[in-house]
Amino acid sequence: MPAPSRPSRFFPLGAALASASGRWMGGGDGLVRRSTGPRGSPLGLALASLLVLAAACSPVVRPARFASARDRVTDVSLRGPFDGQVVDEGTAEPIQGATVVGVWSYDEGDGLVGPSGSQVVEVKTDQAGRYRIPAAPEHERAAHRRASLGAPLRLVSFELIVYKRGYVGYRSDRHLDGSPRGDFTLRHNRVELRKWRDTDSHAEHLVFLAAPAAVTRLSSWERESANLDLYRALGGDLAGAAAAEPTPAASLQLLDASALLRPEDVRRRTGYTDAFEVKELGDLAHTHFYHGVHLQAVDRDEVWDVAYRVWKDPPGGLQPVVETFEATLPGVSVTGEVTSESWVYDGEDVRAVAFLDRERNVGVLLTCGAMQCIDVETAIILASLLHENIDSLTLVDAPSTPATPTAAPTGRPTMSSRPPREPDAGASDGAGSEAADPTDPEEGTP
Repeated sequence: MPAPSRPSRFFPLGAALASASGRWMGGGDGLVRRSTGPRGSPLGLALASLLVLAAACSPVVRPARFASARDRVTDVSLRGPFDGQVVDEGTAEPIQGATVVGVWSYDEGDGLVGPSGSQVVEVKTDQAGRYRIPAAPEHERAAHRRASLGAPLRLVSFELIVYKRGYVGYRSDRHLDGSPRGDFTLRHNRVELRKWRDTDSHAEHLVFLAAPAAVTRLSSWERESANLDLYRALGGDLAGAAAAEPTPAASLQLLDASALLRPEDVRRRTGYTDAFEVKELGDLAHTHFYHGVHLQAVDRDEVWDVAYRVWKDPPGGLQPVVETFEATLPGVSVTGEVTSESWVYDGEDVRAVAFLDRERNVGVLLTCGAMQCIDVETAIILASLLHENIDSLTLVDAPSTPATPTAAPTGRPTMSSRPPREPDAGASDGAGSEAADPTDPEEGTP
């Protein structure tokens, strides 16, 4: 008499799946056999096995370690997604064009644990200062791990780095002074960036950022200033023997762009008959690579003013200048109005035209009040004249007491920071300033 079939507690995975579907039966020889038919086919069992195997070999995600993760009722995963807003610490105004980088770090191994690379995603903040980092992409080694049945990867940490020239950077894990950060959140994170101060150290800033490639590229211009900071910290300040024989201020050269667009040039093209007072724009420091000129209409509101900024051979290259254009002229696409790289903005109170001349390594931003430039075509004509006169740029000796720049305001382009219809009570240097991008392409400000 054949022995009765006996169920086993140690069915193979395929047998267990098929038994649940009712397609398995006892055989006369005491072995478990499956019946023929579409269900429980070898192909279906193989696919089910692969799905289970793939799930088993996916990267293991460790619990999020940032402080806010413990305060959430919903699940908080290092995978993401992450979102938030970047604002100015002092004014709470949103910061457009800030670089936001998310970095996922992995390790591997059971006994001897070692790093297994990282994944990086870079985005820019929008006009409202908001960013969104999508969920972690699949690690490039994950597929290989599944195929070779190797030890699974582990997602062990996530860091968020925010960089905007003119501000101290942001890290989700710590502050600039090294103290741990406890306010980072997965969703609706608020990033407050503090404006750069003259007392801040570029060397400490670069060490603090410990930046991925995207931020390293943007902050590369800080290296020269960081070297100077370290040189002074090691006692290399020029306060010793050089103090007895100070270097004359005239040895410092400044860019002079005042000949590119003169008051008579504006009057000839706009028909304006009253006087202009030529001043320095005081929001950025006058340097050997930057000059801002303000043609302020005498006894008129700023909608009659004209101002232009010129960068020539900036140490950080033209990319920071492009970022200034994009932040100052929101929503404007590149056109070919003046050069092949031009930006044209037509606002209610102001027209603005910016352009790059890469052959001469020059960037120019012109702003013209709506009463002076009655249409955007007039502003384009003035910008074209600036481009024609670029070869008039010269270097001049710096004065003994240079003007101190004021902070550049953020937001849409305006003509100046002077109060409307108030007489100018200060000196001509830096009395009026044009509201430009917070990006500060001067040395000494990131």
